[in-house]
Amino acid sequence: MTAANSLESISIVLVKTSHPGNVGSVARAMKTMGLSDLRLVEPKTKEICSAEEAISLASGASDVLEQARVYDSLPDALADRSVAFALSARLRDLGPSLQSPQEAAKEALCLTGSGIGAAFVFGAERTGLSNDELLVCNRQVTIAANPVYSSLNLSQAVQIVAYALRTEWATGELAVAAEGSLADSVRQGGKLATVKAVADLQAHWLQAMEAVDFINPDKPKKVVQRLARMLAKTPLEQEEVDMLRGFFSDVIRVVDNRLYPHEFERKKP
Repeated sequence: MTAANSLESISIVLVKTSHPGNVGSVARAMKTMGLSDLRLVEPKTKEICSAEEAISLASGASDVLEQARVYDSLPDALADRSVAFALSARLRDLGPSLQSPQEAAKEALCLTGSGIGAAFVFGAERTGLSNDELLVCNRQVTIAANPVYSSLNLSQAVQIVAYALRTEWATGELAVAAEGSLADSVRQGGKLATVKAVADLQAHWLQAMEAVDFINPDKPKKVVQRLARMLAKTPLEQEEVDMLRGFFSDVIRVVDNRLYPHEFERKKP
């Protein structure tokens, strides 16, 4: 995959966008920097990309709008991405290390150049990304701004990230992935789990914890955040996810007393 293809294959994901004009402006910001994969999660209307205001503000980037896809949930939008960069100034006690747009751009281009899907995720105009949405992502990016007034318009935030991607690509000096990295796993023939697959694993893990009374589902404390952080820093292959989910299914099955015949024999006094 060439550097140019790496740029084109990076996804921009907008979550719960309300204003058609913002979607049009985002499309324009993307196209000026060579990005084309726009994904919308639960927009105010499913026809938001065909609204007159969106087309007007896209100003020549209507092809990005026409190709945009709409999803019912963030995990669904990331079903083919292995790395998701969440744009948020909200600090999490147990979140991943914060990256600048430049640092994130360099990593994203390195990964996509190795065949790993990456996405940058932006929240709703008024509220940004929720805690649950942040937990779905395994990277967090923040844009350094005036602390007195740090509010950026959605399309402005996308433009900053898109420009960082473009300038990193333009240097032609994409970093070689270090041994043990996501890209190295791909080189060794492993199929990396997607963001959605890891999110489903996390939900299954928590279900197993509830089944054995390890956590109170009404008061899980910080177990959810700790688990999300642990999974975010571990590049899991799909076979590893399948193995863990098989184990959790068996845990839940045994707790529910749905035993195999040989297990009934073991339980006899």
